[in-house]
Amino acid sequence: MGSQNTLTATEDLVLTMLVVGYGLAFVLQRLRRRRSMLRIGQPLVFGIVLRVLAVFGINATSLVTSVRGGDETTFLDFAHVLAATPWGHGFLPHGPYQLQTVLFAVQLKAFSLTPTAMRITQIGISMLGIMLIAASVYDLAGPRPARLTVWLCAIDPANLLFNSGLLKEPLMVLASGLVVFGATKIWRGLQLDGAVWAALGGLIAIYTRSYAGWFLVSASVLVLVHSALRRLDRPGRATSVLFAVFVIAFVTTPTLLTVTSSKSLQTLQASQNGNAAGAATATGQANSDNLALERVDFSTRGAVVRNLPGRIFDLIFRPFPWQLQDSSQQIGAIGSLVALFGLGALLFYGYHARRDVIAYTAPLLYPFVFLLIAYALSAGNAGTGFRYRSHLVLLGAGMLAILRERTIVARDQPADAGEPVPAQPRQMVVA
Repeated sequence: MGSQNTLTATEDLVLTMLVVGYGLAFVLQRLRRRRSMLRIGQPLVFGIVLRVLAVFGINATSLVTSVRGGDETTFLDFAHVLAATPWGHGFLPHGPYQLQTVLFAVQLKAFSLTPTAMRITQIGISMLGIMLIAASVYDLAGPRPARLTVWLCAIDPANLLFNSGLLKEPLMVLASGLVVFGATKIWRGLQLDGAVWAALGGLIAIYTRSYAGWFLVSASVLVLVHSALRRLDRPGRATSVLFAVFVIAFVTTPTLLTVTSSKSLQTLQASQNGNAAGAATATGQANSDNLALERVDFSTRGAVVRNLPGRIFDLIFRPFPWQLQDSSQQIGAIGSLVALFGLGALLFYGYHARRDVIAYTAPLLYPFVFLLIAYALSAGNAGTGFRYRSHLVLLGAGMLAILRERTIVARDQPADAGEPVPAQPRQMVVA
């Protein structure tokens, strides 16, 4: 009986790999229909192989508990409860269950997949988001930075770990990719179908990690407004976009006010107090977690404005590379070093291509800044912040590749070419 179960699990795993591989190949083919030079297959496959090897490597070691944490167990327990209910009772709308729980429950109920097989689908979802970011980079700056973006995302240690996690992270990667993909269409051609892609990404994010989802929606709206203002030479299209922004603002303002209400801020403060250093745990003892961040005051809007910069610093720079108390922190230290090196490179190329920063990176820059704020507000633990920062690394990789390309182009201009003409983004292509 045991061997039969093993054989079935192996067959399900292989079939899942084939389905995920075919799905990614199909999407890549669709993206290349209008982007003939989008040659990202090699780094994409490399990234998938690394993630699959990481899954089996962790499964085969004693790192499972310390690296993957307890959130996965919680989500899987919820998924098993949901999977035991009849179709349509608790799935969609999923009520108290978040979208990742519904996704796991569907795989359990419909296909009886093992956790390892579900990790393969998580990898597929994550790589799909990365592909959409790469396609956006292609539209903004060309094939070379798009390829570099996928390479950087493929080898990032944090994403190598979290892209296969039975967590919220893969769906949030997909949501970010959809928002960036849609924002790029809006930014470069005021294409209203871009708003549909961005809205889909925002919806996925809201039902996965609601506070981050609303920040992504806000970033999309800002891209809409900025795009319309910079394209007033097309008054008909710009007016339509501004009207759409007005409608979106009218619909979402009550929700945004609720999110920042005194009650919501008190909930945010309670979360901070529960995770920060010195907080009392369920046992009544002080929180001794060496990765716990210092407690900050987010109880009012004014306190948020005052204390947010310090928490942004924590999100970017912590955990510090010398925090190596256990195996998960040792892995995290590598990710921290990579992130810090990437930040330095981003600032370097951003300075040298400073005239092109907004024109070429706005569809990534706005989501980056808004997610930075969202995750800084919610992080009370450097370990959790490390997980959140993995999303910023993906967007940062795209901006780094674009700004590096712009720096190379500016450097290669002939010295006698006179005053350079401000560059314009490449002509719009439609997926």
